[in-house]
Amino acid sequence: MKKASFIFILIFLSPLMELSRYPIFYSIDEPFLYAVVEVLTAFIILMAIILYLYHSILSKKMIDVFHNNHFNLRLVAIGIELLILAVSFVLLTAKPHDSFQTHLSNLIGYTDPRLQLLCIIAGLTLTPIVIELFFRDLIQSYLKDHFSAKYAILFSSVIFGISHSLFNIISLIYYILAGILLGKSREESNGIIAPIIFHCSWDVLILLMLWIY
Repeated sequence: MKKASFIFILIFLSPLMELSRYPIFYSIDEPFLYAVVEVLTAFIILMAIILYLYHSILSKKMIDVFHNNHFNLRLVAIGIELLILAVSFVLLTAKPHDSFQTHLSNLIGYTDPRLQLLCIIAGLTLTPIVIELFFRDLIQSYLKDHFSAKYAILFSSVIFGISHSLFNIISLIYYILAGILLGKSREESNGIIAPIIFHCSWDVLILLMLWIY
């Protein structure tokens, strides 16, 4: 019963990890600084929640996942697979010849260039840390303690996909596949640094593709 309760809590919390990227409570009538403060506050709160869950669920120190990370050729292959996945994702989901501003509006949901820039900066710095610690370490490690590594990667990737895109089947499939590759990088590297780097690379590649496309 306790195992099921923890899994339910993690699933319920998973969509909230995006709050470190989007200032959803910000109004355009307010000073822009409020949006920055909201994103930073969300990041601090989410990190505090993750730290608490680490202690409650995993009973280990979060700092340990940043130590003894391994890097090998298999990670290079995973990086190439993520590159191909990101390119094909944009080709399938974005309309060609639209302006970069339009692409950003569709991707981020804001038309204000300042909010778009804030989301991009947060998405390349704060959000990968929060999301990878939550999905690739907290959820994946917890599931791995009770099931096989393959099941842990698959289940955490499904949660990852649903939390990012529930109503678009193409996006859902792509985010699940991206989650699987990120989960594999977590296992291959024995740490969280590689998944964070790959997550940042995924976002950068999508932005570049939208700019070129």
